[in-house]
Amino acid sequence: MRSLTNVKEATHVLSLMAVALLSALSLTHSAPAATPTAAPLPTALVVQDATALRAAPREAAPLHAQLARGAALELRGAQGDWWQVWDHAAERGGFVRAATLLPLPNGAAALEGLRAQLQLVRQQPGAEGLGLGLAAALIERADGDWLASSAGAEVLDTLGELQARLAERANRPAGTPAQQSQLAAQLELARRYGWAPQALAQPDGSQRLCAQPEADRQLLGLKAASPTQRAHAALRLTEGDCVEATLLPSARLQHDTWRVEVLAQVEASALPPHVRNRLLLRRASVQASLAFARRADTAATQAAAEQAWAAWMALVPAALSEDDSAAQREAALRIAPLRWALQPEPAEGLSWGALRLRRVAGEAGLAGQQCVALQTAQGERLRRCTQGRFWLNSVRRSPDGQSLVMAVQPLEGWTELWRIQVADGSVQVLPPAAAQPGLGVAEWAGWSGSQLLVAREAWAEGRALRRFEVLGADLLQPLRWSPEAQLLGAFQRGADPAWKAGSPLAR
Repeated sequence: MRSLTNVKEATHVLSLMAVALLSALSLTHSAPAATPTAAPLPTALVVQDATALRAAPREAAPLHAQLARGAALELRGAQGDWWQVWDHAAERGGFVRAATLLPLPNGAAALEGLRAQLQLVRQQPGAEGLGLGLAAALIERADGDWLASSAGAEVLDTLGELQARLAERANRPAGTPAQQSQLAAQLELARRYGWAPQALAQPDGSQRLCAQPEADRQLLGLKAASPTQRAHAALRLTEGDCVEATLLPSARLQHDTWRVEVLAQVEASALPPHVRNRLLLRRASVQASLAFARRADTAATQAAAEQAWAAWMALVPAALSEDDSAAQREAALRIAPLRWALQPEPAEGLSWGALRLRRVAGEAGLAGQQCVALQTAQGERLRRCTQGRFWLNSVRRSPDGQSLVMAVQPLEGWTELWRIQVADGSVQVLPPAAAQPGLGVAEWAGWSGSQLLVAREAWAEGRALRRFEVLGADLLQPLRWSPEAQLLGAFQRGADPAWKAGSPLAR
């Protein structure tokens, strides 16, 4: 038996979205109806893009407008192969070919037919506007009990997917003029139905369109929803790119904590292997974000790191598909530095005879600042600070003892490799890529004599980079490099066994 809470939630969705549909159709508009009647006015959805709205029922009649696929029209009467219609959104009427319209039936008996049509449209990329129109029609005709059932969960899942697909299309580079026009028309339809994507600021100053979260939030709370549907909702709600870049650190911490809670509501063991992998990859990425947000608290950082690595280690490699490559890369790059948090950090820092590297207090008044100092028998050689994170457990000393390498994470998801010269305390910084910081890792992979072995992988400025390098004195100019570690003799001879076994970049 359905819980009262679920029925109330479904009724809330019904009221919100029915209002959106009525707003789009404007059925209470002051324009006179063709035939006065107490029954609901018949409506239809346009099923072909660029459908002609003409002044009279013939092809030679003047063209009033071109209607987008999914637009809702009021039917005023039939004239042969034409319908006389009224477009309330644009406050205009005219005639449309009957073959280009899908009349919408009324009443509860229409639900299953509309549901079948919605599922068909769900399989058609580019038909999101029509899908949103069908979803709005379904929700307008359904009651709370139906929306709280498995059928209602299916509609909400489809609605969430359609919104996400439309937002994803809008975020891609502009296509041909015809494609841009079609996309603009579908975004306008989404706005009419009350599901316009929300624009969120990005770190580079651009804006990213993201789906409205209401349908997925309701789907996640429905007991009738299947585990897979709940996983779909959780994955859409916790999309990493759909976060305001202007959030203060405290708000970002709160948001990441909420994302962890959302993902925890889905039972991974009940999912098909490929869906379970996607949930685990998202959990690893979100826990990594949480670990960075809590970097000032060592215990909290370690707890989040353990959860991230547990999710990564639970993946089923055989069930990872090509479609998961981007999520796999993101998770790998985010959790790579967290393996240093899985082991306790020496309280007194690191020592090699008279050489010592330790944490020191930051500047007064700069909350969250972390600093390290390098001391030798001759005194302090280096003091550097960051608002990010120094990973002292990552420090490795060169075979000749003249330099140290260390992983430093100045930003979330961006981990640099620092080489410190012991003699004078100078620092060379090797970023994951020569690009605007995005998502990436540069990490020590071993020594080959005096040469440094480095793995670099990044996703920055819309480009992927993955390479393994052999470096000499100059970190910016590799002696040799390859996209595959096994193609380099130095890596075959000198790659550190712990790096090969434990780093996600060695996957």
